[in-house]
Amino acid sequence: MLTQDEFFKSGEIVNLAEQAVYEELQAFIAKGEVEFCQCDKCLFDIVCVVLNAVPSLYSSSVVDRKYPNPDFKAEYEMLKERIKFEIPLAIAHIKEGLHH
Repeated sequence: MLTQDEFFKSGEIVNLAEQAVYEELQAFIAKGEVEFCQCDKCLFDIVCVVLNAVPSLYSSSVVDRKYPNPDFKAEYEMLKERIKFEIPLAIAHIKEGLHH
């Protein structure tokens, strides 16, 4: 059996919430509707707050990620909507206590 590091670094097990948070944060930034610090530290903090607020959505199959069944696709879309809701809340939270 693979070691824990090898097992999880294989790329087969993916938390799609991470990908969705990254994509939705990029889209939020591109809109430019809210002014906030976009240094790496603040962005990392925002991503952590959002990831802690949303459920994980793991996949262990590249095929399932490329060609999801309708239920999985619907779950992913609901996750993205939740992330869109959580991003402004996370930004407000981080703005209250900047770490730099």
